[in-house]
Amino acid sequence: MPLELKLSDFSHRINNFIEVLVSIIIMKIKMIRFFLVAFAILTMGITNACVAHNKGAFIWTNGSRHTNLIDSAGLLVKVKNTLSTKRTAQTIALDWKRLCKKVKNATVNNIVVYDAITNKQIPSQVLYKGKKSPQDLIFQTDISAETTLNFIIRTGTRDDYKRKTFGRQVPERFDDFAWENDVVAFRMYGAALETQPDNAKGLDVWSKNTPELVLNKWYKEGDYHTNHGLGMDGYKVGFSLGAGDSAPLIGDKFIFPKNYDSYKIIDEGPIRLTFELNFSAWNVNGQQVTETKRITLDAGSSINKIENFYHFKVGVLPIAVGVTKHSGDGSIKLDNINNYVSYWDKTDGKIDNGMIGVGVIFPAAEGFKLADQANHLLGLKTLRKNQQFVYYQGATWNRGGHFTNEDEWLKYLENYSKNLQQPLIVAF
Repeated sequence: MPLELKLSDFSHRINNFIEVLVSIIIMKIKMIRFFLVAFAILTMGITNACVAHNKGAFIWTNGSRHTNLIDSAGLLVKVKNTLSTKRTAQTIALDWKRLCKKVKNATVNNIVVYDAITNKQIPSQVLYKGKKSPQDLIFQTDISAETTLNFIIRTGTRDDYKRKTFGRQVPERFDDFAWENDVVAFRMYGAALETQPDNAKGLDVWSKNTPELVLNKWYKEGDYHTNHGLGMDGYKVGFSLGAGDSAPLIGDKFIFPKNYDSYKIIDEGPIRLTFELNFSAWNVNGQQVTETKRITLDAGSSINKIENFYHFKVGVLPIAVGVTKHSGDGSIKLDNINNYVSYWDKTDGKIDNGMIGVGVIFPAAEGFKLADQANHLLGLKTLRKNQQFVYYQGATWNRGGHFTNEDEWLKYLENYSKNLQQPLIVAF
């Protein structure tokens, strides 16, 4: 046999040996990586786990394996829904100081939230809550029943997020304070309206059927009581609590303050608007009372969170929170199990513009007693000196594209109440 043929055969055998050896090494590496992932899942004790590698990470979602390239420096955030119902437009809040300890070199200008499976950037907002330094980072998600979702926080270039909340004082309309998101709009009346013949109290709701922000447009046009295709102000307030205000109640008489006389915008961004309205002192049963309302509205929500601060020096203060009834022609709901009241009736005006639903949800811990009283559906409570309280108020329009009938609206209020009792579990 020629020497060249022997050398060729020997070389071929060596190559085969090397290929087999490399295959065995690769298999061993894959097995080690598999056991590392399995160990991470067991130690985390959840169905969703992310184990970062130099070139990416394995994401496990409800038993399904996905591969996604994720920067190993990213922080994993797990969000779990323990309820048997889907939740939409849920706002996740992460403590800023804790976040900065885990995400190197994070600033308000470079912190970014990503979906851990798609690696798509998710709009976020840094909250200051009236402080000089950041307090929270928030973002939103929809989450199915009994599901855990994964998100990654890391530094990067923030996209130009579309604004979905807005609020301002409207000096051109007697100092209204109006606010909105991509679902609904509201307003409360300013001190300049006190001298006008159409003065009103309470909380007003404006119905709309567009996700666009419309308040500036409607005020500029000056014809917002007429539906030109995007919605209108079709809700009558007068001297009442309107769509979810609060006031001292003595017997069956509301002791209204004068309309708000100062305001402060606390946070204003693409996801959340928070502001305060201040009411000057007024006489309630012989003593002076002052009030501050802190109102928060998130994108995608039909509900405001309202924190009420009443200040008085002695004794107690009977407080009522609720919605007015219009001419007795609406549908009434007082739900003592899920702690809410609702009123569903026709829009105001000569033209048929559909139906409006208004409601107030009372957290169980606040101890409100529900009542149909003083031509209102109310939550009643007696405040002690300097005691504050929280409630949730909202509204919908059956032509707004969200809730087409009363049953859908009531289900939304019920689920919102349950969400308050069992909030999402967030771990990072």
